[in-house]
Amino acid sequence: MPRSARPNSSPPAFRALLCLLLLLPAMLFPVRSAARAKLVPSGTRTGLPDSVLAVIGSGRPGEPGREIGRARFARAWSQLAPPARPDSLTPAGARRFLGLLLDKEALGLMVVRERWTWTARESAAFETLRDRLVVEVMLDSALTATRLALGPAGDSLDRQALGLVARERAMERLRPVYDDSLLARLALGFAALKRPTPDSSLFAQLRMLGASPQVDPADTGRVVAHSSTGDFRAGDLLASWRRLNPLYRPRVTSAAEVRELVMNGLFERLLRREGAERGLERWPDIAERLAGQRELNDVSRLVEREVYARIAMDSLTLSRFYRDTEPDWMLPTRMRLVRVVLRSRAEANAMALRLAGAAEAESLAAGARRAGAEWTVDVSAAEDSALFARALRAGIGGVLGPDETAGGWAVARVMTVQPGRGRPFAEVRDLVGHRWYGEEGERLMLALAGRARAACGATVINEAAIEALVSHPPESLRPAAVPLTRP
Repeated sequence: MPRSARPNSSPPAFRALLCLLLLLPAMLFPVRSAARAKLVPSGTRTGLPDSVLAVIGSGRPGEPGREIGRARFARAWSQLAPPARPDSLTPAGARRFLGLLLDKEALGLMVVRERWTWTARESAAFETLRDRLVVEVMLDSALTATRLALGPAGDSLDRQALGLVARERAMERLRPVYDDSLLARLALGFAALKRPTPDSSLFAQLRMLGASPQVDPADTGRVVAHSSTGDFRAGDLLASWRRLNPLYRPRVTSAAEVRELVMNGLFERLLRREGAERGLERWPDIAERLAGQRELNDVSRLVEREVYARIAMDSLTLSRFYRDTEPDWMLPTRMRLVRVVLRSRAEANAMALRLAGAAEAESLAAGARRAGAEWTVDVSAAEDSALFARALRAGIGGVLGPDETAGGWAVARVMTVQPGRGRPFAEVRDLVGHRWYGEEGERLMLALAGRARAACGATVINEAAIEALVSHPPESLRPAAVPLTRP
């Protein structure tokens, strides 16, 4: 199924999978573990240290096993929130979450047996990560060297001020010579970028913040600064601008400010070059992060092929699913209310008098709608059984309240009774597709993880280590203390 045709929002199962995808260094996992590993009873010798909760994949020739230790479990647990993980750290919850981590490792072991072609976006994300990791390490090194060179004066500088000094020192080495006329022309393009206003929608703001300046195509290849390490062109400046996080891009309106951007670009180029000379991406920490991103991309391709591409979304499939679940698509009996929440009981009492008249209630609801508020609500027994029962007893025209709520004093008038009815497939097709996509996607995901676990060979779980983790959890896994308050 093409990405563009997928439902816009994810059902609960897939929300959990996507949370894990975003926060952990490999891929999607089902809400339940795909297969039960062989549990080793308490007191049985596993050969595993107490810090290791499980090992998977050690039984396949030529493939080393992967360990899941206490620290890694705690880091993954603390990064996620329910329902992506269990609500509390119980023995059963810890085993279930460990099963998800084992599924992740099984998928990682599965993808190494094939060659994968990444999408352009995945390739770009990998290159961006590699560049960011190298530049960050080199920048930290440059800041440290600058602080040491400044002596006591450097101790009083914050990171931003220290960075400016480090950049100036780099410019002394690079000796850039600028094309002032090109800087002025580029400044016009930057100054013309629209800035979001507070009343802009979120998407409009992100679109404006993410925009690049319009530059004459003839200028993109021109050299904006000559330096001892090579020329810096307008195209290089635009590439540097696109790499910046849109939320932190500066407002640029003058040639002097464009020159600042060029100096930043030259400084970063120098850091990249020195990082490459040191072979920085082979350093263990960076190499581990890059390996994790490679695996993430590979497993993304695997899941695309084995899960997403196999979810049929044609009308015949969805109508069959609709028939199998038709009672679930019925609309229950609902009470339509005009309901208002006010700050004080006195205001609620006054509103109750106004709601007693049908025409006044309709007028109030319409006025609120024009002002951007919605006072008309439909309530079913499943959504709020107490309110539904009160409205049913009051009947059409009955006024409920004032009732004290967390948000103030609520008062409502019963407008109509909406009888329950079945809904034809055409009316609920999008809802049917949404649910089918979630259920079928979870089924296929479980099947994929199950195949991956079966292909891994032996999985050993250190039950004694799990019990120790639950009984004496690290600080990051302990529930936050609730402060005591005076009555």
